[in-house]
Amino acid sequence: MGRRNKGRGSSKKKRGGKSKQQSSPKNNNDGEPPHNTTSTPAPNLSELRLIVGDRVDCHLGDDIWASGTVVMRNLEIIEEDGDGELKIAPYRIRLDDGNSIYAPVDTDDCIKRSSTLAVNMNLFKLGSRVECLRTGGTWCPGTVIDRYPNWFEDDPIGSAPLYIHFDSLPINTHEFFWGPGDSIKLSTMEPIMVAELRFDVGDRVECSVGDRQNVRKWLPGTIIKTHYKEPTFGDGFSAPYQIRLDMGNLIYAPADEDCTIRKFDSPAPTCWICFDDQQTVDNPIVRECACRGEENGYVHIDCLAKLAITKATNNENYKEGIDDENPFTQCITCKQEFKKGSYSFSAIARKCMDTYGGSENLGGPYFGFATSMFGHTFHSVNKQEDFLMKRCIMITDLQSRTSQLDLDLSRFLGDLAVVYEVKGWLDRMKEALDESLHWIEALEKGTHSRRKINILSSLAKHAYLVGNKNDALDRFEKCIALTRPQAKENDMLLATLLLKSGNLELELGNTERGIEQMSESMDIMTVVYGRDHVVVSKMIDRVSKIREGEIEVMPKALMGLDFSSLPAE
Repeated sequence: MGRRNKGRGSSKKKRGGKSKQQSSPKNNNDGEPPHNTTSTPAPNLSELRLIVGDRVDCHLGDDIWASGTVVMRNLEIIEEDGDGELKIAPYRIRLDDGNSIYAPVDTDDCIKRSSTLAVNMNLFKLGSRVECLRTGGTWCPGTVIDRYPNWFEDDPIGSAPLYIHFDSLPINTHEFFWGPGDSIKLSTMEPIMVAELRFDVGDRVECSVGDRQNVRKWLPGTIIKTHYKEPTFGDGFSAPYQIRLDMGNLIYAPADEDCTIRKFDSPAPTCWICFDDQQTVDNPIVRECACRGEENGYVHIDCLAKLAITKATNNENYKEGIDDENPFTQCITCKQEFKKGSYSFSAIARKCMDTYGGSENLGGPYFGFATSMFGHTFHSVNKQEDFLMKRCIMITDLQSRTSQLDLDLSRFLGDLAVVYEVKGWLDRMKEALDESLHWIEALEKGTHSRRKINILSSLAKHAYLVGNKNDALDRFEKCIALTRPQAKENDMLLATLLLKSGNLELELGNTERGIEQMSESMDIMTVVYGRDHVVVSKMIDRVSKIREGEIEVMPKALMGLDFSSLPAE
């Protein structure tokens, strides 16, 4: 092993090793390279012999070899004992003993394929009793408390295939297990008696939760169940706790350890409608809007659904696109729309369907909302399609009997277009959108409601999907022009249109215009969410990088324009 070097991509300190000859893999540590370094060309990835996930043997010097797993390719490192030159190492390796090293060259005398096996992740489930061959040649019993089948892709620096609590360890500790596969086996040994759980149902706790960038945060919540089980858990295993986070999410703690879950002294949030802080699995307190402040926005989902019905009852003459407030789709305080699939959206959808979704309400102001919202609660697009098709038939039959045009047919056709988009049926998507627009124009007679603008925006999206970017841009610009006269400073429809149009301008080489539109979109989002909101701050950072020429376009997944990974909703 060489002296410690600095490399990009690591997030934790790694143990070092003894100094060995130069052709051996080197220890790797954290840190960014200084700006005055020179760089050597990166190896051609197609010419490298190994891929991420391959099992390898690494030459550590003399006659010493160690097995491990390739976790990165083309790692930038700095030789501390050299002239400060930035070099590109072909591989980074996580050894089975936990050390992280890099291979300076792609040759068999430095790194080669290994006959040792990777851990068979299909064999070991959460709660599996195992025995592992540890230092000294002793087989030690333990329990799998967490598992990451794709650890070398998702978090190669801070993760491992298996987290194991060995019976000999203190109750609140565990160890990583990287391999090899023949050093772990299932065990029939009974687990030793463990201490009682530290928390009870109703206790306030903080949980360590990671986001998509593997950044961990402590989030407050309330214990709602102990000894929690899921179908994917191994026989005889249960997670110590299920927790409802204050933001509404349900999670479980895989171990009763302070590094995973700890006591939290602040009280549970209070529902702003009923002023109670008690919650259940079926009626949690959530905050899924843009309201901010220690006590603002928290609400029981049942209270929220009942409020929506009360508001609707008091406004039976509601006209979509004319009235600003729609209690079924948005927070009545901050006006942010509830995200499809959220607890708030699903609870209101069920309540709305029960109240206004029957055939006796055909032609009423909320029948369409009931149908459309309830359709979005289906996890299967096939079931959603079947439900919407039956509703379209109901409306068509009503029109044939009464000769009365109904705007709900346009709504259901728009929803069907989304289903067809998810299925990849772009011709049907276009047909449904065209027919939806036809009925809107027949009913509205030249006006430009938000419903019409949404359909025109979906047609722009279709144009983008089929590769006609110029047509998509023209359609987005038309939508923006129609939205501006009726927009307010917190109009998220305008913000979304500007963001999509701005990114298309960038893709087509119109940089100045693209930045202008994105900046206006950021201004609106800042009014709605606040500058410190994670999505807003991320987008502001992206726009700044576009201005400085560091990136050319906004990432499409962030834009909501990444149509390659459906479903898009």
